[in-house]
Amino acid sequence: MRKISELRRNSSASLSDDSEETRVRKFAKHMLKSSLFIGTFLEKRLVEPLNSYRDVIKVCDDEHDLIENLTAVRKRCLKHFPKHVWIGITEPKTIGAPAGYNLWVSLEEEVFGCYWYKIKNVEFSYNEVRVKLEVVRPVRERTPVHNISPSQIIDDVSQNNLGELGTKMQDFFKDQLRDLFTETLTWPNIKQATIFIVLLLSTLITFLIHTIKYLLDYILKLLRETQGLIRVCTPIIVNFMKLISNTISGFYTLIAVLWRDPAPRTINQLQISPYDVPYYGSNMRALPYQGGDFSRHRKSYGSSVKITPLD
Repeated sequence: MRKISELRRNSSASLSDDSEETRVRKFAKHMLKSSLFIGTFLEKRLVEPLNSYRDVIKVCDDEHDLIENLTAVRKRCLKHFPKHVWIGITEPKTIGAPAGYNLWVSLEEEVFGCYWYKIKNVEFSYNEVRVKLEVVRPVRERTPVHNISPSQIIDDVSQNNLGELGTKMQDFFKDQLRDLFTETLTWPNIKQATIFIVLLLSTLITFLIHTIKYLLDYILKLLRETQGLIRVCTPIIVNFMKLISNTISGFYTLIAVLWRDPAPRTINQLQISPYDVPYYGSNMRALPYQGGDFSRHRKSYGSSVKITPLD
């Protein structure tokens, strides 16, 4: 990997006659070409200026020389090329890019994980500066200290060597605390989490308010329409119930008529009690007695019956 000072000493004379764009291209290629580094494939993300997707490779933080060269190439390209040209190298302070130093490239094989990468070339187009990478091999996984459980530490350490056990336990908790405050409880994470929670709560409250308002309005309209429906359907229901009642009563009447005795009874078969004779009460007036003068009584009532007095 070349240093900036070395590149400037070796190529100052040969680049003096070239144009500025040629100098920038040669500078970028001499600084980055054939460099080996460890990187992690993060994601495939859309680049809006290009309207195309690029693979995002995060450079390992331990690659200090490569990070220095990437920073120098990025500054040189930003200084020379117009703003519409996309530089496929982003820094931690780049807005909208993942944290750390990242290369936006196009890989032939997209595999998540940590790999050794080799920079084959730096490609320039009318709207993009892109680093061309080659996947060398995957990085051999090593178990970091913060991923070791306390039970593994106790198993690896002899019970007699309590000092070594205490040292490893202390290193374990230190790594846990350092990772907690450097990766999780950072100010950007806390800020973004707070903003997200506030937006989420405000959205939920607004949604509940609009939902309750809509439900109350809907219930009022439903009650009004239900009242009209009941008013219209009441006569129909009442008449329907009367029809059912009349049908049932007619059915039972028909059964009663079918089971009644059809033979008529004679007068002799009729057993009439003296008490069954109707009594008219005070409507029947007694005939007045006129001292034996029945003829006058007969004339007054117009009767044709002749009454003979008994001696």
